[in-house]
Amino acid sequence: MDKVQKGRPITAEEFKLLKKKRLIEGRRPSLYVSAEVPAAMDSKADYIRKRVFDKPLYKKLVEDYLWKFRVANRADFDNLLLMKLSDALIDEQKKHFVTNLLQEMRREGIIRPSGGKRGKGAKWELYNKTSKD
Repeated sequence: MDKVQKGRPITAEEFKLLKKKRLIEGRRPSLYVSAEVPAAMDSKADYIRKRVFDKPLYKKLVEDYLWKFRVANRADFDNLLLMKLSDALIDEQKKHFVTNLLQEMRREGIIRPSGGKRGKGAKWELYNKTSKD
């Protein structure tokens, strides 16, 4: 448990044992102590910071941002979301999460690249279903 709390790697055997006893959650290498343990140890805030929130929450934040400001670039979304993502993720994983979230929202028809520009430097806007594209 100490290794997990300190973010150190654990062996496959340790992983199986702790997972079986439901003392840890998450996927390797981003493991964290399960909710039952911090409740007993008064570290509930750490548990909340390290657990992964529901994706709909992040989608709602992106939508709200675009409703308010109409258009945003990747840096805007990074500023909005990176600090809110789980502390169990490293910076690179957080950036991948944001990328995947934006692409998922694009595929769902919620947002789209503004002005047809894609890739680096693209700006995003809400998809207006009433417009002719």
